[in-house]
Amino acid sequence: MSILSTTRRLAASLALVAGIAFLLPSAMAQPTAEVEARAAKIIADQYKVIINCEGCNLAGANFDGQFLRLAALEGANMSGATFRDADLTGIHLTRANLAGADFSGANMAGAVLTNADLRGANLSDARLDAVRVHGANFTGANLQRANLRMLEYVKRLTFAGADARDAIFRHAFLGGVDFNGTDLRGADFTRATGLTNAQLARACGDERTILPPGLSIPRCGGS
Repeated sequence: MSILSTTRRLAASLALVAGIAFLLPSAMAQPTAEVEARAAKIIADQYKVIINCEGCNLAGANFDGQFLRLAALEGANMSGATFRDADLTGIHLTRANLAGADFSGANMAGAVLTNADLRGANLSDARLDAVRVHGANFTGANLQRANLRMLEYVKRLTFAGADARDAIFRHAFLGGVDFNGTDLRGADFTRATGLTNAQLARACGDERTILPPGLSIPRCGGS
């Protein structure tokens, strides 16, 4: 396949993701009074008990800098919510709606994100090492400089159209992961396993992208 055709295919993939982004909730959406009251209670209780709010509506809530370690929020609607620099170590977010949420700088090490919807979410500079991401959808997400070391349980995981520049995938198992249209410039795959050239052919990188021996990746346009 020519470089031109590869570039065109990547551009088409990114255009598709851009179209999807218009369907995502705004990260600046204002929470309802009910959501604000529920979030205030969670914040008040955060150091007293392990938070349990499964299936709760927390859309647009502000949890910036909060302590939600091991919180049980399975199936919760947290679309457009903000968790900047929050401690979310070991948080349970199975089937949660996290579309358009802002997790920039958050510590999510050991989190459970099974079947979570993270389309268009901002995870730049977030710690995501050893998270469980079976069936998670990161389509169009911002993963710049995110730490994704030692990813586990990656069946049906997609990073389609994600911006993963300078992301760290060291020691991660990536067999079957969807990298369609993913920007992997500067990404570090040192000792990653399960990754194939067929997966990488649908993404793009640059001279700074570190790959396991025997693998290669198309250059991003303009890089």
